[in-house]
Amino acid sequence: MRIRNSILTLMLGALTGVGASPQEPAARPSSVDMYRRCDLQVRMFDGYCFLSMIDLIANPELFDGKKVMVQGYVHFEFEGNAIYLHKEDFLYGIDHNSLWLSLSPSKGANEFSECQDSYALVRGTFSARMRGHNDMASGSLHDIVKCEVGGKRSE
Repeated sequence: MRIRNSILTLMLGALTGVGASPQEPAARPSSVDMYRRCDLQVRMFDGYCFLSMIDLIANPELFDGKKVMVQGYVHFEFEGNAIYLHKEDFLYGIDHNSLWLSLSPSKGANEFSECQDSYALVRGTFSARMRGHNDMASGSLHDIVKCEVGGKRSE
């Protein structure tokens, strides 16, 4: 009786294993798809690719040297000009969720003062290698041409 139960248990286990299928990993856009998306947007946005902060932080090598537009929380201060993924990232010092904003001396923070401590859209050239003061950020934007405050959605 014990042997019969053991054999039945083994057979059921084998049958259950045959019917199981491995789960496929979640689909992730390939670098080709990301480039293609960027190339299409360049035509629509005056030479700039509209990306999320997450795209730039997660895949910096794909966008190094590209003109990009990105939205986030902007804060200017001495040795701390940056655009953050969220306001809370700035408030709690989560600097790896930011991109350094490299402002030229002729276009200092005064020119973009309307963006101070606001969610804004920034246009500039992305650098994966330049990471700001003490490498605090996950990349940087330089040659910034525009910073405009985004409107809040109505409730």
